[in-house]
Amino acid sequence: MEQTELEQTARLVEMNRERYHEVQERVEQVLNVLGEHDVTATILETLSNKNHDSEMNMHVSIGAGVTLSCKHPGGGEGTAIIDLGSGIFGERTWSDAASVTRERMEELGSLLENLQSQSKQLETTISSLAKTFTQAAVAQHEEQESTPPLEQPVEQEAEPVEAEQEESTTTKPNRRRGGMFGNQLTLDD
Repeated sequence: MEQTELEQTARLVEMNRERYHEVQERVEQVLNVLGEHDVTATILETLSNKNHDSEMNMHVSIGAGVTLSCKHPGGGEGTAIIDLGSGIFGERTWSDAASVTRERMEELGSLLENLQSQSKQLETTISSLAKTFTQAAVAQHEEQESTPPLEQPVEQEAEPVEAEQEESTTTKPNRRRGGMFGNQLTLDD
């Protein structure tokens, strides 16, 4: 595998890693929304199963440490305002609102499964590309080490000391100083 192919493989690994992290963030977001929907549906189901003949007092937290005091006068199941989609809100009974919330949870569950499937597929792709890259980089490095460096012939001098000095100076330019990992390519190259 040539240097350009190695670099392209490294870019593919990095691109797939970024995509993997994006999918993981979306999985976390869907999990948070699912948790919120579960709490909401549970509260609505609890309210719909209460005795509706008597008056009911409730406290509803609206955030920032503020709670509203609410009263349900009795005489039937209470209602909630629910987003029906496309910015349309409607008033539904507590049991209907709980049903709509549970349906949304099912849709979110299938979205979560889809995202987790994408995540596993990306993991497999990244692993395969990284393995290919590593094998090719090792093979290229071994090939470079097995190829003898091109040295210019050294003229024989009368004094062996001068020959040794010339030989040491000719081998120095052939030795390249590498970074932390020598001449090996890493996934960041």
